[in-house]
Amino acid sequence: MGEPKQLLPLHGRPLLESVIAAACGSHLDDVVVVLGANADAIAAGVVFDRARIVVNPDHEQGMSTSLRAGVASLGPEVERAVVILGDQPDVSTSLIDRLLDAQESAGLPAAALSFDGLLQPPIVLARSLWADIDALQGDVGLRALVRAHPELVVPVEADPPGARPVDIDTREDYERLTADPA
Repeated sequence: MGEPKQLLPLHGRPLLESVIAAACGSHLDDVVVVLGANADAIAAGVVFDRARIVVNPDHEQGMSTSLRAGVASLGPEVERAVVILGDQPDVSTSLIDRLLDAQESAGLPAAALSFDGLLQPPIVLARSLWADIDALQGDVGLRALVRAHPELVVPVEADPPGARPVDIDTREDYERLTADPA
């Protein structure tokens, strides 16, 4: 995109702050933000509230290394983690809490957003599945893991039905997100 997408303005603040605000407003006890490329600029340009920063020195090797860095930063008392992408500004506090509640009440080791029958982030992952993160290589995230083992995942429908958090992967995605709805 020619610039760090986490710093793109959205509703008067950097895009990443929307994601952090949702996570910090949820029932999560600890919020970890894993930064890679442009970590210094992002750290200087974003308000992290109560979130703490972990810098992934291996970010050039792909998303799998960021997952490992984030999970490695959690203490032994942590029983589950929620993985939220930093480029999903439509993820809400209520969605995060619904995922946590669904995973706990279903007794399954994972919960994920379900859109058109496909499981995707945000994803709650119990510690019992964290070892599977070590098997991921390159630019592969948890989407591949939960789609390979749907029997371990409670799907949580978007609210409202059909709504899907937007990933900002291209300049066109960002322009659609910020376009005047009129």
